[in-house]
Formats: sequence, structure tokens, C-alpha cells
Amino acid sequence: MRTTPILLAVCLISSFAVQAAEPLPEAARGIPIPKDKGYALQSLGDGLYFVTDGFYNTMFMTTGKGVIVVDAPPSLTPRLLQAIKEKTKEPIKHVIYSHAHADHIGAAGLYPADAAYIAHVETKARLSGIGAADRAAPYGIFVGGKPVPQPTVTFDRKHVLTVGDQVLELIYQGDDHEPGNIYVYAPKQKVLLHIDVIFPGWTPFKGLAISENVPEFVRAHDAVLAFGFEKMVAGHWGRVATRQDVQTQREYILDMQANAARALQTVNFGAVAQKTGMENIALLMETYLEEVSKTCSDLTQPRWKSRLGGVDIWTHSHCYQLAMSLRVN
Repeated sequence: MRTTPILLAVCLISSFAVQAAEPLPEAARGIPIPKDKGYALQSLGDGLYFVTDGFYNTMFMTTGKGVIVVDAPPSLTPRLLQAIKEKTKEPIKHVIYSHAHADHIGAAGLYPADAAYIAHVETKARLSGIGAADRAAPYGIFVGGKPVPQPTVTFDRKHVLTVGDQVLELIYQGDDHEPGNIYVYAPKQKVLLHIDVIFPGWTPFKGLAISENVPEFVRAHDAVLAFGFEKMVAGHWGRVATRQDVQTQREYILDMQANAARALQTVNFGAVAQKTGMENIALLMETYLEEVSKTCSDLTQPRWKSRLGGVDIWTHSHCYQLAMSLRVN
């Protein structure tokens, strides 16, 4: 039988349909997104606003002397611009890049060219490493993305941005997701923004949110909690995080790390080798690491699948990352 594109799509949909998932806990549910807007807007107090489309989150601040906006997720634009216009007629004067990943800043080309673009020195280095002619990939590969403006203001450890009576503290505490990923703290509002580490109500995105530094990703939970915030803007999943969300994810990560260590201690490499043989080293190692990851996941899931969304989907990938880190770090 000839396989047509439509038949192939039906087959793929059917194959996914049989993969049941655990019911989502209440903590995993984001705020409602009005269908006529495609975004939700929430005040964080004193001119600071949270914006989400349910997938990507960010914030902007009115100052009386121009808007400060953090990031430019392509999935949120041009709705992010609409959200800003909903609250103020002030022009965008400052743009902060949380880090260099295209899914968070890929639409920054829509902002005014004369705005100040602020980023960590590592973020500028990563953006500068992409030639101007090539910057549309990967930054333009997301819907709404295109080449992004280069940072015009950079810092190493800390930069305090004061505009009117508003203050944002930009702080770098090392590589926890990718080099250059910063903390943005609004002391008056007691709001912290930090992207791609905390996922309120959910397990992190697959593979510890593709962190480039697993030990620092784990440590970042303590770094987040060291700030005196009451509300937190994380990068994803449609609601503002609380301190309890951070504490819960920290407990989950540490529990999973302990289970990864236990799996490394208990999975018998020799027994795996007896099943696969020693000739195909790739098959042997993949089978062994898969068993370690499965053992870690099986130890973790019963305690957490009713507390966080996606535990049944992505815990296995986290266990693999944690086990590999424990093996080499």
C-alpha cells in the first residue's frame, strides 16, 4: 500500500494517541489565556507586568521615562507589543536579554533600534559569534524571529538599571543554563526573573531544560531562594512562580539526583554486558545508561507524578542528565 502524507500523519497521530499521560495536578495549570488576545497580562505591582501566552513568559516595566522590557520570545510577538500598549504609551527605551537563546530573544528585532540593549558579556560574546549574514538562523527560525540587535550595554557581575523611580538589579551568578543567563530583580516589587531553571508546577523541560552545566543547574535553586522575592517570572508554562514552587522543584531535583546516584550504585554493569555482549560497545553503554536512567526514574516518579506536571514524561531524561553528571563531574 502506498503511504500518502495524509495517511502518514494519521498513523503518527494514532501512535501518539495511545501514549497515556498522568492527569495534571492543579499546580501545573496556568492562568487563562483570553482567546481574543492570545496572551494574558498580570500586574506584579508598581508598574511591573507579567505577560504570557501559556508557553513563554516575560515581563516589562513602565517608568514614566520609557518602558523596560525583558526578552522577546517569538511566540509572544507581536502580542507582547500589544500588551505593552495596553498599559502605557511610553516608548520602549531599554531591552534586557536574559540570555542568548533564540526562543527567548529571537523577536528583539521588532523593538526600536535606538533602545539600549543590555546583556551579560557572555551573551554578547555568543551573539557576536554569529555572523550578521547568518544571524537569521537560528534566530529567525522561530515564527516571528529574525536577526537580533547586538547588546549595546554589557556587564560582568552586576548592573543596576535606574530609570525614573524604577530600579532593576541585573546579576550574574555563573552558568546554570547557559553562560550569560542572568537574574533580574525588582527590589521595590520583590519580583525576580530568571529563565529556564524554574518551571512552576511542572518538571523542568526535557533534559534539565537543556542545561549546559548540570551541577550549576542544581545549585541555582539555592541561588534563586537567596533573593528576597515574593513572586518570580520563570521562562515557561503560563503563570507566576512562588517561593513554594521553587522549594518544591528543588526538593524534586535533589530527590532525583539521589536516585540517580543510587541507580549508578545498583545497576550491575556486568549483568548488562552479559546480555549485550562486549563487542558492540555503543550497544553495551546505551543499554547500561538506559537501565540506570530507568531505575532512577522508577524510583522518582511515584512520589512526584501527582505533585508536578510532566513527571511521567521527562523524569527519565533528567535522570540521564543527572547520572551522566555524577559519572564525570
